[in-house]
Amino acid sequence: MTEGQSETNFVKKVMTPYFAGSCILIPITVITKTDHRHGKTYKGGVANYNQIRNTLIKTLASSSKSKNSFVTTMFDFYRLPADVPGVTEAEKINDPYRKVEFIEREILKAESCNGDFFFPYIELHEFEAMLFADVERLEEAYFEYDLTPLKECVVKQGNPELINGGAETSPSKRIINCIKHFDKANVGVDVLEKIGIEKIAEKCHHFSEWVKSIEKRI
Repeated sequence: MTEGQSETNFVKKVMTPYFAGSCILIPITVITKTDHRHGKTYKGGVANYNQIRNTLIKTLASSSKSKNSFVTTMFDFYRLPADVPGVTEAEKINDPYRKVEFIEREILKAESCNGDFFFPYIELHEFEAMLFADVERLEEAYFEYDLTPLKECVVKQGNPELINGGAETSPSKRIINCIKHFDKANVGVDVLEKIGIEKIAEKCHHFSEWVKSIEKRI
């Protein structure tokens, strides 16, 4: 289950081919609003856990009908709604990896699900962090821009998942500061497709553990 269009496109264009022949991945984007009057539904831009849960409950119920199915999530830790299980308590934890692992466990507990069937995944710190696994690929797509600050950030930080999640220093903010009209959902995903899951997993530990969790279940 995905937070927005970028994650949905990533699953379709990058993860689905990677797992082809082993399993079928079906990205279901969280429905955040339903306009019954005009017959429209809106997705992305999650504001609270209730929005997540409404889609999650339906997804779990539908998937539980098949013994070979499993459900997972793909949400940013950055700006995760405060009412998501474990978010408030996780503020006391200093280590970012322990933070997201704690929240993932709390979501699982809140939904009273089997960990083999449902295993939440929270991205550190956000979707755009994966692009820092190979900035040169991003530079190929946006060759007219100076991406030196992004390269320097990678050298200094070393780990894309640990790039600061602050409002002015988050991965997305750093990219937008260099690429004013950055297209995350389309060009960003195309770049990640070129980088490849293997390279992303090599640089991003928590993402790598998520990929391994999926592989264990297929």
